[in-house]
Amino acid sequence: MPLAAWIIDVEQSSVPCCNEAAEALLIGSLNDIKSGQRVVRDELRERLSLHLASLEIGDSLPFKWSFTSEYGVDYLVRGSVIALDAARKGLCVEAHPVSPDDVVSVSPDDVTVVSPDDSLMEHHAGLLAQFRSLSFAIFDQHGAFIEASDYFVAHFGGIQHVRDLFAVSGAANSFIRRLAHKESLFQEIRLATTNGIRWHKIEVSYHPLTKMIYLLTHDIQEERDHEVALYRLNNYDGLTNLPNRNLLYHQLESALINARKRHRQFGLLYLDLDGFKVINDNFGHRVGDELIQRVAERIKDSIPSGACLYRLGGDEFVVVLENTHSIVELENIANSIMQNASNTYPVAKMEMMITASIGIASYPQHADNVDNLLKNADAAMYRAKSMGHNMCFVYQNSMADNIDAYLTLGGGLRKGIEEEQFILHYQPKMALPDEKVVGAEALIRWVHPELGMISPDQFIPLAEESGLILPLGEWVIRRACRQLQEWRKAGYPDIKLSVNLSSRQFMQADLVDMVERVLEETGVDSKYFELELTESMLMVDAQQSIEKLHSFRKLGLTLSIDDFGTGYSSLAYLKKFPIQTLKIDRSFIHDLGLDSDNDAIVKATIAMANSLNLKVIAEGVENRAQVDVLNKYHCQEVQGYLFSKPLNSDDFLAFLESSRVVV
Repeated sequence: MPLAAWIIDVEQSSVPCCNEAAEALLIGSLNDIKSGQRVVRDELRERLSLHLASLEIGDSLPFKWSFTSEYGVDYLVRGSVIALDAARKGLCVEAHPVSPDDVVSVSPDDVTVVSPDDSLMEHHAGLLAQFRSLSFAIFDQHGAFIEASDYFVAHFGGIQHVRDLFAVSGAANSFIRRLAHKESLFQEIRLATTNGIRWHKIEVSYHPLTKMIYLLTHDIQEERDHEVALYRLNNYDGLTNLPNRNLLYHQLESALINARKRHRQFGLLYLDLDGFKVINDNFGHRVGDELIQRVAERIKDSIPSGACLYRLGGDEFVVVLENTHSIVELENIANSIMQNASNTYPVAKMEMMITASIGIASYPQHADNVDNLLKNADAAMYRAKSMGHNMCFVYQNSMADNIDAYLTLGGGLRKGIEEEQFILHYQPKMALPDEKVVGAEALIRWVHPELGMISPDQFIPLAEESGLILPLGEWVIRRACRQLQEWRKAGYPDIKLSVNLSSRQFMQADLVDMVERVLEETGVDSKYFELELTESMLMVDAQQSIEKLHSFRKLGLTLSIDDFGTGYSSLAYLKKFPIQTLKIDRSFIHDLGLDSDNDAIVKATIAMANSLNLKVIAEGVENRAQVDVLNKYHCQEVQGYLFSKPLNSDDFLAFLESSRVVV
């Protein structure tokens, strides 16, 4: 298509009409044209008149003339005869850029001979003058560099061929193949610049008259960077750099489509950290954020390469694995995550411990859509959390009801504390080898007005997550001390009563002061009061734990490590902790006498404790064979259902009276 077209009334030496391109091209003389002044010399007017007289309507003029725009661009102007009003003839004129094939031109003064190369170079110079503030370049039809604007040269440096612009050879080859077909191009592509490889938007056109390639580039790297930043902001977690909920739903929808189409399975693990609120409340959000980062790194190292990890927010994560063959694959991942939690996390110059409750659900066994799959995995996670820490459960249909019950308990917990709906049960501790009562462990129970007796496994995790464990824990300590005084005033011999501390309680800043205050208020002799702590809670911040334990010892309390062997304390720390008792976890006692490995562990633990002058208690004793083995290994105390289940106060006193108490 011509760049510009206009009509000349030769007789009147005027331009009665022109298109927008011609109006722009003739802008320097348009006012004269519109005023009716002559735009061609008389000599040319006469020559044109002679041709008009000899040509018919539709014939082309046998010559061309040149026109130079105000930017210095040369055009060859061609004319053809048209009919005007009153049976007069005129010219329809079209302006084209100078072609190397056009060697003869007629100026407004006369016909002149123009050098093709000179004319073409002047044309290029004119174009570059128009695009001096843009990144513009000219190449020949084979891609060889001809000329470029200053901006282009500064941006891309010295190049010899259009191929030199491309960062990837494949992109260069594709570009050149398209040029060979003389195609116009408009695309976004990465080009090599003096500032490295950057994204550009390019426009390319091939001019058939000049047989040149014209390239206009626009650097859009900043726009791309902004788009990438916005995409990451919307789809990735800023703290861990893990994909977030948006990308999780995208993958799950894609996995669902693929699984339905190919009749395959996929599954997910829903993880919630145990007691993370305790960390945030006691050490601050900065420490909590750093711990989340360390946990994310540990989980990534624990899952197979084909699995994807997402952070939903807070302390919740999801692992997705496609093309699974059985639930066992998902359970193995969960076990790997829990096993790797055995190592401490170096955070803020502390060695911290944290575990996770994990729920598992799989398509198509547990749900047929994404929302239900996530909901059911979440329900399985709540089941794991309600049963204790560092556990995983596979979804079952009954869990949908369990999660409702779990949340219902959470709503009634505060009211239960306010109305003192809780009671303590007491499980006797027996001395070996004479099997006499030497103490008891106080265990809380919730007497719910509608649901009846509720075990601590169901409500303690809720209390820890909500922070209600603090008032509940203080109630337990106060009630246990009052019970000791009641028994003493009733004339019963003094026995040692132990109370379990939760990890949230142990991190309570004023815990030592609160215990001291309760002891003073109730008048209990501290040597008859014992605190049981787990290895995991002590290792959250080992140094702070040591300081707090020494403060308890100054009060005269006895300290015991509960569930010994299931936590992560090292012998080096065990020597530093000022404790007096180790309680061997029931998992080691269960197969005692039947499993040589368990026997070796229990024997070694008792021998180690004796060498450190620590008393050993075995919990979960259920048969005589276990007692015989423990006696042989010189275990000092036992507790378990072989002797008695946890009893209310009246039943415990009855049990106490039936046995001669060893003081």
